[in-house]
Amino acid sequence: MTSRAAEGLLVGAMWSYSQTVLAPAQALKRAGVAVVPPPEGDEPVDLPAPGLGPRFSAEHDRPVLLESATEHDALVEEFDRMGEVYEAFVRPFSTPIFDEAVAVMRQWLSPDARLLDAGCGAGRELRRMAGLVPDGEVVGIDLAAGMVTAAHRATRARGLDHCAFFQSDVGDLPDRFTGAFDLVYSSLAHHHYPDPPAATSELLRCLRPGGVYCVVDPGPAWFNALGAPLAKRSDPGWISFHSPAEFRRLFATAGFARTSWRELLPGFGLAVGQKALS
Repeated sequence: MTSRAAEGLLVGAMWSYSQTVLAPAQALKRAGVAVVPPPEGDEPVDLPAPGLGPRFSAEHDRPVLLESATEHDALVEEFDRMGEVYEAFVRPFSTPIFDEAVAVMRQWLSPDARLLDAGCGAGRELRRMAGLVPDGEVVGIDLAAGMVTAAHRATRARGLDHCAFFQSDVGDLPDRFTGAFDLVYSSLAHHHYPDPPAATSELLRCLRPGGVYCVVDPGPAWFNALGAPLAKRSDPGWISFHSPAEFRRLFATAGFARTSWRELLPGFGLAVGQKALS
């Protein structure tokens, strides 16, 4: 199968699942019908305040790109090429999932929070989160230079100047990110991480004490079993899905003090880790 045919297969599957499963489930959920199981684990408590406010957007008015190649560049070649059109492909699928994620994450945000989008892609979710932190900042990182450039261009076109963008491997983030964020989130990107333990440890390092890490991704075993063969065949850079238990174990092993899983819509959920307060 050619790469274009594979991409078409993936887009068709995403749109079909959105219309037949995600949209009806979201409507039922908003009507008060229990369509997903209750949360499990220990969710964040005693978040630090005030938020860390703007920093990187004041220092950089254009994307910060890597000066040399990385060992994982081959994983993002397709995304580099799709930077300008990727958002249109995934919007019908990703929107209801991220809607539900935002409804949960916003309780852990203050208007002056500084956020890190780990795998920002073309920046659609980043721009939405920027609206929730008008006195703070959102920093987007992605290994694909094309995605970083497209995200920066779209963000500036909408007058959002409290955002910054870095081309970076999530497993090898800039030293100056240490302790620099109130909340880190990753939306439908974790299954592309080539080294999840390294990425999780790096993102823990980037959080302030008490900070929160949120991963929006597939989780339930039934969805992972059905989705993995399609993803392996057609999703550029796909590595693997994690179950809720695997997410919590991954976070705990990295050193997060509290871990939890909350299913958002059938097949997709929010894995959450909170860094120790001290």
